[in-house]
Amino acid sequence: MGKVTIGLINRADEAILSGGNWMASLPLSNLQNRRLSRVARSTDASDASTKFDIDLAQARRIRVVALVAHNLSTSATVRIIGDDENTFATPLYDSGAVPMWPAGTIPQDLLEWEDDNFWLGTVSQQAVAGYQAPFICVLPAAVIARYWRVEISDTGNSDGWVHIGRLYIADAWQPKHGMRPGVGLGFGDASAVDASLTGEEFFEPRRKRRTLSFDLPAMSVTEGYQFALEIDRMAGVTGEVLVIPDPSDSENGVRRNFLGRLQSLPALLHSSKRIMSKKYEITEIL
Repeated sequence: MGKVTIGLINRADEAILSGGNWMASLPLSNLQNRRLSRVARSTDASDASTKFDIDLAQARRIRVVALVAHNLSTSATVRIIGDDENTFATPLYDSGAVPMWPAGTIPQDLLEWEDDNFWLGTVSQQAVAGYQAPFICVLPAAVIARYWRVEISDTGNSDGWVHIGRLYIADAWQPKHGMRPGVGLGFGDASAVDASLTGEEFFEPRRKRRTLSFDLPAMSVTEGYQFALEIDRMAGVTGEVLVIPDPSDSENGVRRNFLGRLQSLPALLHSSKRIMSKKYEITEIL
């Protein structure tokens, strides 16, 4: 089982966003609104229009950058750059062009020969519409930088533009020891179901949201107090939590990774004098 990574504090809302070409009615500032439906939309799909810069006002420790609720197509790539100067001449970090939907996302034995993405192993454009899969860049190690740049290349996007619902840029915690076996990943469905007197059923479909439950059974006392307890204090049950169950799982990351909130705040437990444990249940934000 991989080592879960949890974003700590989203710094997007305190940043200054600039660059690219974005619609006046759907500006970059919408990336700083928690309503994912209130998107920022580029004026077109050219590379010059779909990039933007992030000024955090001061140097911050950053470990994860995510674009949530987007329309990036199967051929889209995203590049994340971090620097202590806004020229980005000598970056402290450069991800290179990372595919939004990497090869292997769908195993080839589940694809048909006729599928246009057979050789790539990526999801089809039709299937993409069924995912709310954020683009997530997990840096190998935290980088302390004030300025960040997001370069999106998606010139073939059939919509003719790129839209994004939320920016998440933060430090992250990766516990030294992984999750206990028995991690649960599923969907919650709040769709309304009613029945007539004759037994005929009527439905009011609603969007499904993912839920992730896991247990961290072997945290050090330092991890327990300085990270696990602090996440509870800072996020509560209303704050945003970016969760990546296994950053090395590129094949299933689009299914497993999401922006969510803590469903409850179970107590931090002392399993022994030097070991602490905690249970988590995280619900996806739609």
